[in-house]
Amino acid sequence: MLRRASFRPRHGFTTIESLIAAVVFLVGLAGLLGALVQARGATGQARRLMQATDVANDLAEQIQLWNFDDPRLAASAALCADDPLDKDHKLLKPGTGDYNAYVACMHGELMLRLGGVAFGGLQRPAFRDEDKVESRGETVYQRFYIVRTEPVREGVQRMQVWVKVLYMDAGEPRVVTTQTMRIQMGGV
Repeated sequence: MLRRASFRPRHGFTTIESLIAAVVFLVGLAGLLGALVQARGATGQARRLMQATDVANDLAEQIQLWNFDDPRLAASAALCADDPLDKDHKLLKPGTGDYNAYVACMHGELMLRLGGVAFGGLQRPAFRDEDKVESRGETVYQRFYIVRTEPVREGVQRMQVWVKVLYMDAGEPRVVTTQTMRIQMGGV
């Protein structure tokens, strides 16, 4: 009779165990790469929003440096002055008549340099996209502002200025709005 071989456990992994482990690892790696792609897109959106906010704050700070009677601070037309927050979202509908009318009543780049006055703020509100590749585009920000002046009492005037920055993000228009206020007391 043949002797039976004794069963001894083998050390290591079988081929099928190795294949299953490799497949599980690759599925996990694919999921991780997908998450990284989404995270990169989200950081790009956040970066563009931060840049738009910086452009708006830069213009608001420059406006604070101008004299109260500076011609660049002329009152805006009623369409803008009555709805400076754009509650009807006209600026989110480019190409429409409402959009064009609202943009026309705001002060823009031409007004910043009215009469040849030097503008001390950000000269060109545009930034290269996150990958910094020359062949790719840049995000260009359009900046506008709305001025509304009203008397508070005799000898005191309040000027409210809303700064708006428009830009495109993922093919959709976006708007950042900030506000600054100035007070003139006694004609000073």
